[in-house]
Amino acid sequence: MNTRALSLAGVLLTMTAPLASGARAQDLERLAMARVRLTTEAGLTQGCARVGSAHDDSVKDLRRKIVRMGGNTALLSFGGSEDLSTIFAAVFRCVGPPAAAPGSAPAGIPAPPPGPPPPPPPPAAPTR
Repeated sequence: MNTRALSLAGVLLTMTAPLASGARAQDLERLAMARVRLTTEAGLTQGCARVGSAHDDSVKDLRRKIVRMGGNTALLSFGGSEDLSTIFAAVFRCVGPPAAAPGSAPAGIPAPPPGPPPPPPPPAAPTR
């Protein structure tokens, strides 16, 4: 009976391991997509290696394309003569700290000091 239970547990573990690693890969892709820098300022891509170009009408799908190309920064332009809803991206791979993920502090900003915040300033005297 114990051998059968162990065999069943082994089979279940073997079957669920690929699901867990697939979920982890999706989480990593989502994090990479969240950290892609999107800009319209060409100067911010100086010193970066150009990887290629992409276009889409969805920012989420465009971010996914940028990550899959190996980029972490995109210089955006919009529209064109035929379709104004299309977003065009020149894709770059830049060195340096990655862009901050949503919900986290941007890179290079220190944490606040420990302890409670200072009290608010006293109210201003009324003016006449």
